[in-house]
Amino acid sequence: MEEQNKNEKTKAKTEEKKDKQEMTEFSQNEEKSQKNQNLEQKFKELEEKLKKTEEQAKKISALYQTLQQDFEKFKVRTIKEKEEAKDEGLLKIVKGLLDIIDNFEKAIESAKVSDDVSALSKGIQMIHYQLVKFLQDNGIQEIIVNGEFDPNLHEVLDTYKTNEYKPNQIVKVLQKGYIYKGKVIRPAKVVVAVPVEEEETEDIT
Repeated sequence: MEEQNKNEKTKAKTEEKKDKQEMTEFSQNEEKSQKNQNLEQKFKELEEKLKKTEEQAKKISALYQTLQQDFEKFKVRTIKEKEEAKDEGLLKIVKGLLDIIDNFEKAIESAKVSDDVSALSKGIQMIHYQLVKFLQDNGIQEIIVNGEFDPNLHEVLDTYKTNEYKPNQIVKVLQKGYIYKGKVIRPAKVVVAVPVEEEETEDIT
């Protein structure tokens, strides 16, 4: 009897152990299944993100190509506009010079048939006035020479020994200079004063 009870207890323990093992395995399987589901969900989310990223990359690539094409068109258009502006500026200058050339030709023809020096002089003065005005209308200004020598605006061609002027003061302009928008086209060519000893004398011509 005792042996039978002992066997029954052993059997019960074995079954209980088996049940616990089965429960543990079931729990582990459930946990694995849940993990797999989570992984699948994350994988789907990553796939969606990757798909969206690829779509955005395609849009950015298309936008870049469009911008590049627009920039190339802009460069071509800018070059063309610069050339057209240059041509228009040149034509404007040529047109102004043609009017002056016409007056020169009229003065020459007039000189051939007339001995009136006064009329010829007036004609030349008028042409000179036209030329100066033409330069001014196109932004070209004469360099005003007044006072001391400025190496940025003047070029010394000669010196004049005198004590009547301060050293480096301009005493004569040999050739006028011109400036355009702050840039010197041609410096004024001048004579400047230098100190002279009392026994030295020199005349400016």
